[in-house]
Amino acid sequence: MFLFAIPVLMGLTVATQTAVNSRLGKYTKTPFMASAISFSVGALFLLILMVATKTPILIPLTTFAHNPWWLWIVGFTGAFGLTVNILLFPRLGSVQTAVLPIFGQILAGTLVDQFGLFYSPISQITPLKLLGLVLVLLGMLAAVALGNKNKLTTTTNRNGSQIFWQLLGIFAGLVIGFQTAINGRLGTVLHSPIKATFVAFLIGAITLSLITMFLGTPVKERFHSIGHGLSKGEWWILLGGICGSLYIFFSAWLVPLIGTGQVIVIALFGQLLFSAVIDQLGMFHAVKRSMSLIKVIGLIVMLAGVVIIRFMA
Repeated sequence: MFLFAIPVLMGLTVATQTAVNSRLGKYTKTPFMASAISFSVGALFLLILMVATKTPILIPLTTFAHNPWWLWIVGFTGAFGLTVNILLFPRLGSVQTAVLPIFGQILAGTLVDQFGLFYSPISQITPLKLLGLVLVLLGMLAAVALGNKNKLTTTTNRNGSQIFWQLLGIFAGLVIGFQTAINGRLGTVLHSPIKATFVAFLIGAITLSLITMFLGTPVKERFHSIGHGLSKGEWWILLGGICGSLYIFFSAWLVPLIGTGQVIVIALFGQLLFSAVIDQLGMFHAVKRSMSLIKVIGLIVMLAGVVIIRFMA
């Protein structure tokens, strides 16, 4: 039961991170700089944790030589996923930004578990697990396609088709799903989930900072805008990196224990649940989107699927 609760709370960190970073993007006026700041704050937070726990910071050269190249792409995949979320949030809302990537993440988690990709524990599909996955997908469709039908129609009529952003969200979910498995393997190789998470955030911070500079972003001016936001009491706009680092840390710890698929599915339920709360209350200056009955039913169906996958399959 304890291990079941952790991925749900991981979902809380993702929902919060998306909303917070979206607000930060209002000040930076570019998702790349917002993501760079988020990753830098997360890397600093993890560095402090490493020092506090006396975890060695340096990585032996033999680790690079004796392990596959894909272990070191975690920062790139994380940077991509976070930046896409910042782009989607103001266009699709918190719930859709949370739910659309579920298609990709569940597909990725299922493939990883079925074939033991990235040295993950093999957990092949059973009829009960398949039933649970179907319930999760049906609940997701109810929460998004039906729960937001009228609003989506209005938005589509006003801004044109949103299919590009929806497909991008699904693809980002696929990338993030594979990243979860890679994080788990990196944590095993480095013998420290904290260290693995730090590597991911450091690579992501460097990558996004280079992109920000390449695009000629007026960094000094944007930092002045961020300072203005902080002076208005919006100190929480800098917490996205800490939320993201906690998610990846727990992923690296849990994947070797319960498998990629279960971590992804349970965390996604928590993400959708708390995203609905953010939409309902308009937290972090998000646009309020009321919770409909069909959306509540969708969440309940998703929960039933998660319970089947976690405890019965």
